[in-house]
Amino acid sequence: MEGWDSNTRETVRKIPLLTINAGPRDGEEWGKRLKEELKALIGFVQSNKATDNDWFQISPADKTGTKWKGKCWYVHNLLKYEFDLQFEIP
Repeated sequence: MEGWDSNTRETVRKIPLLTINAGPRDGEEWGKRLKEELKALIGFVQSNKATDNDWFQISPADKTGTKWKGKCWYVHNLLKYEFDLQFEIP
């Protein structure tokens, strides 16, 4: 974090740290990790909304948390560019 500007450091400090190192093949541990991921995402989204810096929406597309979908957007010259996103965790 040493090379980051002060705003980035402050934003990262507001996001809960992840402590469980697990993947989708790790059974119950993955469920715990997924809960941590969701808490971190919720914290990040709340922080962005509080500073009027809302630029994405994302949610799990399945119950296992291995498929995700959402949207991200950018406003330039009063035009909003919106993109769908989706990814899968192997």
